[in-house]
Parts: sequence; structure tokens; C-alpha cells
Amino acid sequence: MKIRYIVSIVLTGLVANQLLVNVAYAYLDPGTGSALLQGVLAALAAIVVTAKLYWHRLLRFFGIRKTKIEPGQTTMQANNDNSKDNEDA
Repeated sequence: MKIRYIVSIVLTGLVANQLLVNVAYAYLDPGTGSALLQGVLAALAAIVVTAKLYWHRLLRFFGIRKTKIEPGQTTMQANNDNSKDNEDA
């Protein structure tokens, strides 16, 4: 409880400090903009690669693709077989 109180006091102080600053003498050079753009593009690339790696799992999660169950096979066996198929791809 005491830690929460201290954290809330510190955060309140930081927010008040940011809101009360009138003038910031700062210079943003062109390299800053390109670094921000590079960060945004890297985040998008990471999202795309992660989605590609887990594409089949995402489809099953949203119910777009159902797992195939062979006659005489349990659901657990079908899920294990599908995960092995995804690792091969």
C-alpha cells in the first residue's frame, strides 16, 4: 500500500512538471524524424512477421478455419497433428 502511494505521488509530480513547462528550447533535426519513421516501420514489420508465423493459429482462433479430424482420431490428436504441420511450413 505504501509503494502505491509513493508511485502515485511521483507520477503526479512528473505529470505536473510536464504540464507546467511553458517553453522548451529543443531542436529536432532531420535525423530525429527518420529515426521515428524507422521505429514505426520496424514495429509494423514485427507485427507482419508475427502474424505470418501464427497465421493458422489466428484463423483457428477466429473460427475461420476448423481443425480436420480424421475418423477414429480424438480432438487432441488432431490439434497435435495440425501444430506439427504448422511447424513444417
